[in-house]
Amino acid sequence: MQAQDERRAKNEALFREVNERVAEVATQFLEEGETHRQPVGFSCECARPYCGEPITMTLGEYEAIRAEPTHFAVTPGHERLEIESVIERHPTYLVVEKRDQEAQEVARETDPRR
Repeated sequence: MQAQDERRAKNEALFREVNERVAEVATQFLEEGETHRQPVGFSCECARPYCGEPITMTLGEYEAIRAEPTHFAVTPGHERLEIESVIERHPTYLVVEKRDQEAQEVARETDPRR
């Protein structure tokens, strides 16, 4: 893996880890029935350094993304079509899936839920 690609993968992993903490805190504050209705502010999980663009989604939507370690939530326009495919489009974010073999391996290795 090239140094630039490695930095990008680390950025994605960092933003995914930040979002894990956001989800944990939101879970503590939301009523049980609100997790699929109440919007929560997450961060874009793209490879751009210093991005952190806000993404609004419910905890249910977030959990659906986290069910697959090769899936990430990104702001529209932040997808990297050379290594990932857009598999879902939402008003405030896209769900991308890593399709490049090496990118998939890195995504799985850095999955905070593994």
